[in-house]
Amino acid sequence: MKNHLEIKFEIANFELEEIENWLKEELLTSNNGFYHNWNLIAKAYSENKIVIIKNEINVIGFLIWCDFNMYAEIDIFEIKREFRKKGIGKYFFNEVSTFFKNHNFSAIKLFCEPQESEKFWIKMEFIKFPKIGYSISDLTYFKPLIEINEPTIEIDENNKLELWDLEPYQIKDTKPKWIWSINSEKFLPILNPCNSDWNIRWTKNGKVIRENKVKRFSNTEIEFGNFLFVEELTE
Repeated sequence: MKNHLEIKFEIANFELEEIENWLKEELLTSNNGFYHNWNLIAKAYSENKIVIIKNEINVIGFLIWCDFNMYAEIDIFEIKREFRKKGIGKYFFNEVSTFFKNHNFSAIKLFCEPQESEKFWIKMEFIKFPKIGYSISDLTYFKPLIEINEPTIEIDENNKLELWDLEPYQIKDTKPKWIWSINSEKFLPILNPCNSDWNIRWTKNGKVIRENKVKRFSNTEIEFGNFLFVEELTE
């Protein structure tokens, strides 16, 4: 079936109208769907941030997204009901994921709406956001698009980056929530959801080089939206 599918990152007005008619019909027949988000979809079209998947005849799925510098956020992802559970959603997402990666995004973020979509995104290897203290839904997920330094338990105590889910005045004797070993020969980027007020500490050769709130930790930008993103550590 996938041989007969086409993914388009630039769509024509008649294809947008087809999506509108599909969503109107979906609302009338099932009283759900994304037609109530039509203004958002139309805006994405005007900004060239809508992607569609077609068979030989019709549009059978679409995705709209936003650009947040180092990451892309998926606002809406839908496959027509009669084409679901056929592997099309996975194929479509993987193609869009490759597009994002080729355009230098380091991660994808999304909110699972409707809630039933959560199972699909978990299958796509998305990771649930921790509680970060902002008005972030429990159904918020993310997925790195690059090789990253994963948090670990077995670490080099002398060379590490630690992140608490607490402000500096709160940490006292508490252990960090996340710890990354820092390899000076091969530094992999660190990507993790965060709150800008959380405490972060860098230890090098057994000495604490720097410790502060995330938003004050570095002269270079390491906070992007709700993400900590560290590409290098310099004294």
